[in-house]
Amino acid sequence: MCEIHNTIHGTVIVNGIEYNQYPSQSALIKATENQWAIKLRDKGILRLSSIEYFQKLESDELGDINEGQGLLRLNGNPMNMGSVNEVYIWCAALPNTPLDILMRLSSNYDTIIKITDVEAFSKRISNALKTNGLNFHTHIGEVTYNHGENVTRKQLNNQKWHFNVFQKRNEYSHQNEFRLTFTNIASRKICKNHIEVSIGNCEDIVVIETT
Repeated sequence: MCEIHNTIHGTVIVNGIEYNQYPSQSALIKATENQWAIKLRDKGILRLSSIEYFQKLESDELGDINEGQGLLRLNGNPMNMGSVNEVYIWCAALPNTPLDILMRLSSNYDTIIKITDVEAFSKRISNALKTNGLNFHTHIGEVTYNHGENVTRKQLNNQKWHFNVFQKRNEYSHQNEFRLTFTNIASRKICKNHIEVSIGNCEDIVVIETT
């Protein structure tokens, strides 16, 4: 049975997973290292990275000191929003993103994978976290590239809940990013840069496109 709830923030919660847009993207693509692509497809092993990890990462493409720090301006007045809780992210891209752009994000990338069922993929990660005793809220959606820009009141009212997690500066817009976010809502912090998750064999929803 499918439980659907519309929130006052404009998001949709379906079976415990929050979507900025629902139905969600049917497919995603991601550049990665071949070893990780095979582990994900065959064993369902993937790594979630913290916002703090990306803030400190020394990479012009993958690192962002403002990661997770939302900033909009209304009539020139700054409106900031951050996350009190720990947030972990799994990044991908919309399926129309040029592959050469994704491959250039890191010199280590040599493979493109395709997620053919985003909803099922998100559910498997969410369930795996619960199985491991982790209390996370799953929230997925497209990244908007308007960090620090001036918006109208209508645009402000249309911002999705937790927009800071899905907001980046316009200079990153070529990445065409879609992300799965996992917010730690437990009272105890994890304090790790990465969480490794095993969601089981994913040959039915993960395809290795190029190597």
